[in-house]
Amino acid sequence: MFIPNRDSFKYTTMQKITIISGHPDIEKSTANNSILNIMVKKNSVSIVHLIHEYPDYEIDVEREISRLQESEIIVLQFPFHWYGVPAIMKKWIDSITTPLVYGDRKGALKGKGLLISTTTGGPEESYSPHGYNKYSMKQFLLPLLKLGDSLGMNVLEPLVMHSATGEPTAIHTRAQEHTVKMINEINYQYETVLER
Repeated sequence: MFIPNRDSFKYTTMQKITIISGHPDIEKSTANNSILNIMVKKNSVSIVHLIHEYPDYEIDVEREISRLQESEIIVLQFPFHWYGVPAIMKKWIDSITTPLVYGDRKGALKGKGLLISTTTGGPEESYSPHGYNKYSMKQFLLPLLKLGDSLGMNVLEPLVMHSATGEPTAIHTRAQEHTVKMINEINYQYETVLER
């Protein structure tokens, strides 16, 4: 996949971007916190910290769907937890999906962009048939990619920041690199939609 300007942090999109943060304890995060702090400085970007808004895990479904409808690009940002999303994000997904797929809000997100952005503690080589996790990250993320497809969204190639632990300054630098990839992926969204 060719994405232009990977080395520059050129932010050209005017689309409204909503980032759904599924980190269960963002204050203790280096990688996810850095990514979100960089992204929130960009125009038209808003961040929803699920654990702050729903500490009781009681999701306001109508509010969340309305928020998503007002956005053009939706980013799911989370640390990869035991081969899936953290519990708060899973609860959010479960809460909003049924009305969006089968209910009276069916089709509400059709045509909107969906970007999966995640961080892992393990190195990139561990996520392969020959690594200790035995599968690729894209294989692990298939349920989320299929979810976006079921919602009629334009599903972008997922982005993964591997080895997201260690010295904070180095992690912050790598988080900046990750946000460059995010912005470029969003800017060229229609050239990076997955094959359906």
